[in-house]
Amino acid sequence: MSRLVRPWVAHKGLKRTVGLVMAVLAVATAVWGPIPSLASDVGGPVGLAVLPEGGIEIVTQETAQVPVENYKVSQGYRFYHPGMDLAAKIGEPVKPMAKGKVILVQKDRWNYGQHVVVDHGEYQTLYAHLSKINVAEGQEVDTETVLGEIGSTGRSTGPHLHLEIREGNRTVNPKSVLDVK
Repeated sequence: MSRLVRPWVAHKGLKRTVGLVMAVLAVATAVWGPIPSLASDVGGPVGLAVLPEGGIEIVTQETAQVPVENYKVSQGYRFYHPGMDLAAKIGEPVKPMAKGKVILVQKDRWNYGQHVVVDHGEYQTLYAHLSKINVAEGQEVDTETVLGEIGSTGRSTGPHLHLEIREGNRTVNPKSVLDVK
């Protein structure tokens, strides 16, 4: 049987014709084919939401900002360094990434030195090695509040801000959240 059918199926003209017919049928079905009614599936008529005439005000709000204006990334996030170091001049103001509530103010001589932790609801941020702290525990802060100033307190090799982002028990690379240079 295959010996009889093979010459017909292998013919170039037949392949081209069958392909063309299938393409035309696919396009015709897509354009003029039946559209199933959603009403029968949900048990009632389908309504479309229509926006009223007039302008819709679109507001763009930055969700996270880099805490320091003039900085250079001096050390990135990695296994034994769960944050990012932003080198800046001593005294440069440090602002929170986003609005939140200060949950810890600590003046330590070791490790993070003078540091602040801000709770933002879904995550927390830590600002370490500050030379001066301007906020208190329990204080509500926004993106314009100055938490403190760049310093080199604790275990530090020079003036910088050590920034950590914590979600639950894990740290997050700040570069994945912030638009750093």
